[in-house]
Amino acid sequence: MPVITCPDCGRDVSTLATACPHCGRPSPAGTTPIGAVPQPPREETLWRGSPSARVLIGRGAAIALLAIAGAVATQLLDGGAIGWGITALVVLALLIALAIRWVQLRSTQYTISNQRVIIERGILSKSVEEIDLRYVEDTRFFQTFLERMLGIGNVMLVSADKTTPTFVLFHITNPRDIRELIRSHAYQVSQRQIFTRST
Repeated sequence: MPVITCPDCGRDVSTLATACPHCGRPSPAGTTPIGAVPQPPREETLWRGSPSARVLIGRGAAIALLAIAGAVATQLLDGGAIGWGITALVVLALLIALAIRWVQLRSTQYTISNQRVIIERGILSKSVEEIDLRYVEDTRFFQTFLERMLGIGNVMLVSADKTTPTFVLFHITNPRDIRELIRSHAYQVSQRQIFTRST
């Protein structure tokens, strides 16, 4: 049976005793239950961000080209006030749609901690989705040609969680780095062996 020395009387005390039988001092070994579960590390935020507004550059350019084409067509066809009015209404509707999309992007918040990935969405109402890093089985990222030029992309998480089998972070900057951040911490919290490979 393992023993420790009592700091008060100097005699040997069993590690199973809650107090020294000789002097009554509470035993440090007796106050900590055997096989106590260690506390998990505190949750720390590793990265926070939103979808990049760069994804709207293509739409903005398309609206500008449409406005120019509408103005040229109205001028060439001599559409008069009605032609100019229709062109203005179409461009205004597209600009409003662009502004709404921008607000939607800004109201989406991604948070990656050392324990989970959280997605918050909503302008007036809010919805929160999260995935525990212990359930992340694979990570992928995808970029279109335009997204590669703009330096943004999508990161997909493949999960063992049946309610959320896939989880996508859309239009984020530095998608490769974010993917590696999630991947390394997912392996760390699940205590799996991590393999370094070029991505």
